[in-house]
Parts: sequence; structure tokens; C-alpha cells
Amino acid sequence: MKKLILIVLLMHNLFALDSVSSISKEQKKVVTRVVEVLGLPSTKQTKELVFNKLGSFFTKNWSAHWTTNTTGANSKIKNSKTQICDVTIYNNNRVVNCTFVYFKKEKQLFITLKQYIEAESNLVLDLYKKRKNDSKYSLENETDNYAYFQEKGYMSYETYHIKSPVGMVVYESSYILNIK
Repeated sequence: MKKLILIVLLMHNLFALDSVSSISKEQKKVVTRVVEVLGLPSTKQTKELVFNKLGSFFTKNWSAHWTTNTTGANSKIKNSKTQICDVTIYNNNRVVNCTFVYFKKEKQLFITLKQYIEAESNLVLDLYKKRKNDSKYSLENETDNYAYFQEKGYMSYETYHIKSPVGMVVYESSYILNIK
């Protein structure tokens, strides 16, 4: 009997490791919609891929909307082989924009994730100074109000925008993933 209980508990833990099956109904709605709109294979792996990009932003008081090839009434690209789903998530800490572009013929998914975070200008200035001294990043452009850096060797950027008394940090990263 003890072995049976142990097996049941182990099986329960294995199923709990599936990140998509344990998410809320509202979160599943967003993930499922992205997969459907893009015409991606509706597999556990694909749903986990989408959830892994969006999941950490489903925090307290979040809301989301999306725009696709078919959103506009006059869309001429709604039946294109390349499909787009642009998801915006709002929560108490930031605004997040995640754009998914599925190239069906190539079986590749291009993802760009941008996080917009407001803070007091002195905090943003401190973060900017630390980034400026980090050799993993190259300064791409700098003005009186903003500067942006690229992480060397990656499709990853950080922008520091200051307009006292507030500032904003934008974290941007892009990925190209193969879809089976």
C-alpha cells in the first residue's frame, strides 16, 4: 500500500511539472489563442514555449490583449503563410509587449519581448551607470535623455530613458526558435 501511495504521489508530481496544465483558465486562454492564431502545432511543447515567454508577467492584476493578421477589417495579410500575434500584458509592475511571428514554410518562430518599466529618474540613472561600465554590453547610442546598449553577441537591448522626475527602462530580447 505504501508503494502504491508513493507511486501516486510521484505521478502527481510529474504531472505538476507540466507548466501549461497547471496555469489558470485566463492564462490558458492567452496561450491557446497565440498558438491558434499563429497556426502552430497545438502540442504541449509549443504551448510551453509560448507560456515560458509570457508566464512570468501573469502577476497580480494582469490583463492582456492581442493584435493579429486578422484584427484589421481591411487586412490583406489575414491568409498569409506568415502569421503575427502581438500580445500586450499589463500588470502592476510593467507593460510587456511580446510579438510572435511564425514563418510556416521555414518552421521558425521569431519572438521579440519588450518590457517597459517606470521608476524614479535617479534609480534609472544609477542602473544606466552600472550598465555603461559592464563590458558585456556595447553602447549603441546616447543622448541627453536616453541611451541604449546591446548585449554583445545577442539580440538583446536595454534602453534607459530619463526625463526627471521619472525614468524608464526598456528590456528587449529576440529569439528565433525552430518549430517541429
